[in-house]
Amino acid sequence: MQPNNPSPQISGKSSPTGEKTIASVEMLLHRMMNRIRQSLELPAILTGTVAEVRTFLETDRVKVYRFDPDGSGEVVAESVAEESLPSLLGQHFPADDIPPEVRELFLKARQRSIVDVANQEIALSPLDCPETGESITQDDIRFRSVDPCHIEYLTSMGVQSSLLVPILHREQLWGLLVSHHSSPRQVTERELQIVQLVADQLSIAIAQSTLLEQTRAQAAQEATINRVGKLLHSMTEMRLQQALELTVSALQSAGGRVYIAPPNHKEEAQLFVCGDWGVDKNGVQEKESGEKVLEQSPIPFEEHHTWQKWLDTQETVSPGKQTWAIADLHQLALPEYLADTFDGAGVRSLLVIELQSRQKHLGYLSVFRREIEIETLWARRPDRDDPRQQRPIISFETWREFKQGQAQGWTNAEIELARALGGHFATAIHQYQLYQQVHSLNASLQQDIEERKLAEIKICALNAELEQRVQERTTELQRANTELVREISDRKQAKASLERLSRQSELILNSAGEGIYGLDSQGKLTFINPAAARMLGYQVEELIVSIANKDLNTYPTYILPKFLHESGDGFMHTILKHLKPDGTLYSWEENPICHTLRTGAVQYITGDIFHHHDGTKFPVEYVSTPIREQGKIVGAVVIFKDITERQIVERMKNEFVSVVSHELRTPLTSIRSALGLLTHGSLKNQPAKSQRMLEIAFDNTNRLVRLINDILDIERINSGKVTMEKQNCNAAELMTQAVDEMQAMAEKAEINLILAPVETHLWADPDRIIQTLTNLLSNAIKFSQPRSTVYLSAKLQDSQIIFQVIDQGRGIPEDKLETIFGRFQQVDASNSRNQGGTGLGLAICRSIVQQHGGRIWVESNLGDGSTFYFTLPVSNQ
Repeated sequence: MQPNNPSPQISGKSSPTGEKTIASVEMLLHRMMNRIRQSLELPAILTGTVAEVRTFLETDRVKVYRFDPDGSGEVVAESVAEESLPSLLGQHFPADDIPPEVRELFLKARQRSIVDVANQEIALSPLDCPETGESITQDDIRFRSVDPCHIEYLTSMGVQSSLLVPILHREQLWGLLVSHHSSPRQVTERELQIVQLVADQLSIAIAQSTLLEQTRAQAAQEATINRVGKLLHSMTEMRLQQALELTVSALQSAGGRVYIAPPNHKEEAQLFVCGDWGVDKNGVQEKESGEKVLEQSPIPFEEHHTWQKWLDTQETVSPGKQTWAIADLHQLALPEYLADTFDGAGVRSLLVIELQSRQKHLGYLSVFRREIEIETLWARRPDRDDPRQQRPIISFETWREFKQGQAQGWTNAEIELARALGGHFATAIHQYQLYQQVHSLNASLQQDIEERKLAEIKICALNAELEQRVQERTTELQRANTELVREISDRKQAKASLERLSRQSELILNSAGEGIYGLDSQGKLTFINPAAARMLGYQVEELIVSIANKDLNTYPTYILPKFLHESGDGFMHTILKHLKPDGTLYSWEENPICHTLRTGAVQYITGDIFHHHDGTKFPVEYVSTPIREQGKIVGAVVIFKDITERQIVERMKNEFVSVVSHELRTPLTSIRSALGLLTHGSLKNQPAKSQRMLEIAFDNTNRLVRLINDILDIERINSGKVTMEKQNCNAAELMTQAVDEMQAMAEKAEINLILAPVETHLWADPDRIIQTLTNLLSNAIKFSQPRSTVYLSAKLQDSQIIFQVIDQGRGIPEDKLETIFGRFQQVDASNSRNQGGTGLGLAICRSIVQQHGGRIWVESNLGDGSTFYFTLPVSNQ
């Protein structure tokens, strides 16, 4: 708010020494900015700044007061006029000297305060609104009386006039820029603005200095990491002790140790220590070389069962990172063994990093800190039990506070540095262990080589002796061997020929497409090939068992029966359930195969019936040939094949020929009758009937031509002789062209054609698609009543287009919905002939649609008309 009666604390007029000139203000700011640019050392910047501000304000003391995390503070920079006010540099002040609510206003509102002790008034000037945080555009200065305790506080310090401006850093209250004067003094608005600018420049300097400190700390950490890495990854040896000492020094610790777990049960753990860690408790001794190692008798505490259990109960620095930073061991409940160990070594703070490489536990890196003493120089004693705390401070005599037995925790930077160094330790230890393993293997290999060399020498001596004996025996055996070689060669040739013939026979049997099986003279199964077993519905193994001393996998067809059909009427005959073409069962005596076994006659039989394993029957054509040995019939070979498909094809052929003959005979008979009447002159005096006979002959001739063309078309399409000339075409254009072609026929039949095209592109043969559409439209027109409507429409569904031809005709019976797409299949053949149909139109449509990867079908109800559908894939181009 703006005061109605300005207080003498802040004046718009000149100060007693006169208003500072603009040039002096600019010089002050220029010197400060140059100091910030030339030096990033914060103490030097603060020291120069307070001197410049005190010179500018001409006050007795200007200081920079920095807040500590606990709310207390310290005077870190000060400029004092000689013998005017005592120096406060380096002195700490309790947190209660500046209450939390005042510190919060310094932060949120950036509130400046000016105190006039003589008038007992304080002027408060915030730069921001404490509620919203928004900047205040106009000067908002509030005046109120000063608390008596504040007056006595300043009076005890010898101050009559004070100015406080907050210094912020990263949205936190860093400190205060304070001006004290031992006599009453007015502060002009200009001076307040300049001091605020100085405080803002200090905020920039603090930020730059903080960044510099972070950069230096990071560079120091990187240098430490590089030095440790160089020691650990040396080409000659792993200097782990030196690396440990450097790590302890970098972390400003009292000592440390590296425990390396034994890689196997045959080896012992290794322990490297730095500093006085557990000499009495863990038996660590120092060698003459300065390296500290573990004695043989006691075990390291890392191997004690309480160590790992205790670590598992402690919280790591972050999930997934096996790092424990323990600031104060006295605050934890330690197992007795570990408490004795740490107390004996004076360990107060502990940092432990588990060493791992590729998920393998290698050991631990541990560093510790001892208790420390903290010395603080206080401007007054922060003791609430002191009676002087209940009223303003009378004396500001300084005193020193010593705190003993204090724990020193670990910063995040120290933890990250320790983790980085731990990674180097783990990698180096893992590589060293791998090197030791390779070295051990090489030593074992070298020993094996030496032993083998000795063995070779002995073997050479034995070989020389044996060679002499062999040479003597060789002479004796050569003569016998010559004869044996000749005999063996003859046998090998015979065996090879036999095996080759056997293998060839087996390959021929297994590769044959016809079923082949063999019988002995009694009709028992001796072998069967896979094709025969498959046609009969068996596995080869189900019909045969292995010949004695033969491997089933090697001889899968030459097998003797053992367990099937042990009846006297012939084993294979019973398996086949051999039937005559009329379905009656053969007896074994009248079976043609039995006739071959008895007489040796070759039998060629077609139409007999064999039974499948599942009970189904199939017609066969077979040849039975006798097997003769030394003039006797010892068995028979039967070669058969399933002729089911052949019979189906022949039946379809006969049906097709019958239908085609009927379809051709009907128009030919009509043509012949009409031409006969005209030839004999029976209608010479009846020109109208003669003209009608010619028209009938002409119409039937056209029907024959259409029938023959349709038959040729459907045969060419199905045989692939007609190539679909596919191209990118517009569905709407195809539908329009088909309707245009059928418009005349529709008008003649008094049918209304309605088109609902869809704009999309197809990859199709346009002529064939138009042929399909005209066929469907032609059928719809033919079988619709006059003055009815035929619809042609299409719609997109997923990645295909669905064409629809809808009529209002008499419909199609449900049992004809699928068969009408066959050749010469019609709902009413007699009516179709009247309409000029051949019965092949829908079959041609189905062939064309299938060649395009589509599907055609019809939905209909009798009396409600029919809807023909067919689909085509949409073009991706």
